[in-house]
Amino acid sequence: MSPNPKRFIEHLRAMGYHPRSDKHSNSLADAIVRDVLASSARCRERAAAGELVYELNFTIRPGTSDWNVDLVMGTPPPATPPPDAEESIRRTSPSTVQIAIEIKSVMTEHRKAVKNRKRDFEAHHEHVHRYSNEAIAAGVLVVNQASTFKSPLRKGQTIHKNVEKLIEHCILQMRSVTTRSNTNEVGLDAKAALVVDMNNVDLASTGYVTRTPAPTVGDPLHYDSFVQLVGSLYTRRFG
Repeated sequence: MSPNPKRFIEHLRAMGYHPRSDKHSNSLADAIVRDVLASSARCRERAAAGELVYELNFTIRPGTSDWNVDLVMGTPPPATPPPDAEESIRRTSPSTVQIAIEIKSVMTEHRKAVKNRKRDFEAHHEHVHRYSNEAIAAGVLVVNQASTFKSPLRKGQTIHKNVEKLIEHCILQMRSVTTRSNTNEVGLDAKAALVVDMNNVDLASTGYVTRTPAPTVGDPLHYDSFVQLVGSLYTRRFG
């Protein structure tokens, strides 16, 4: 397994980034599913047996409210067949959500955007744990470290001044999102931050930033730590 999700960066290089599209988050969600299965033998076994499925852009209903989640994994409805031979997991709506992962991006206007993203993550774990306190509520933040960015919604390019300081600020905000170490507490159960270098013009040059201020190997916010934790929590809570 790659320390960072290869299929996501390949999607950005091929398709670019559009703030009104969910294609980029769907691509990252698909990568997360594959990497969780790769890191967790129990998740792999359950998925192969048809006992663990996934869906994108799924609405859970905690109490009387609706909450849309980018990626969910959980138990399938009765009589759902195992995945086809060429698949590792079946994509279908779960009857019970056990893992709920929110994916957010900060590509430009970092200070304003990350404030909103932090609020989104706090709301996410609150909704998920009202749905089920045992469910794993997780969040992934994608942050752009390119010095310029071309939004398809604006003329010209945005220049990011002191971009490493902006990334440091965004990573700090992600670290400050409430987390919990057991089900008696409140907060996200797992979280990660991915830093990309993407100007949205020269797509082929898009890549991951793997040095500080991006989380490095061993950091709890590193992607590899994240997928391992999600798999470990699944095994611990759902056998």
